[in-house]
Amino acid sequence: MNYRESYDIFGCCGILFNHESPRRGLEFVTRKVTDGAAKIKLGLAKELRLGNLESKRDWGFAGDYVKAMWAMLQQDEPDDYVVSSGETHSIRELVELAFGYLDLDYKKYVVQDPKFYRPAEVHLLLGNPAKAKKKLGWEPEVTFEGLVKMMVESDLELLRKKHGIT
Repeated sequence: MNYRESYDIFGCCGILFNHESPRRGLEFVTRKVTDGAAKIKLGLAKELRLGNLESKRDWGFAGDYVKAMWAMLQQDEPDDYVVSSGETHSIRELVELAFGYLDLDYKKYVVQDPKFYRPAEVHLLLGNPAKAKKKLGWEPEVTFEGLVKMMVESDLELLRKKHGIT
C-alpha cells in the first residue's frame, strides 16, 4: 500500500493462507502426511511421526490461489486481498482423509512425537476471503478433500516410479 500511494504504481497484495499442491516440499505437514501415507501403503515405511494433530489450518489448492492473484491483476484499481478457503481443518482430519483414501487406519501407523511439537504453535489459522469473492468473483474450486486426494495420488505415482512398483 505504501508503494502504491507513494509512487502511484499498480501494486496488489495477496495475503495467501496455506496453499498446497503435490509440488509442496516434504518439510510441510500436508506433503509429509500424503507422502507418508503413500509410503506405508506401498510397504516403504511402517509409521509416520507427527506432532500436534489438533492444530487447525486454512488449507487451499495453490492453483486456485494463482487464479486469485491473476484476478487481482486484472482489476482497474489495485487493492489488497485475503486469499484463503475460509475453512479450517485439523491435522487429524488431513491424516484421516489421506490414510482413509488408501483404505488404511491411521491409528495403526501415526505416532505423535513431542519432537515435532512447535514451541510457539498457532492452534488456529483461518482466513476470510469475502473481499476476494465479492470484488474478484473468486472462489476456490478444489475442496479440502479433493486437495488431499490429489496429493495422495501424486505421491503414490511418484513413489511407484521411483521404486519401480507397479
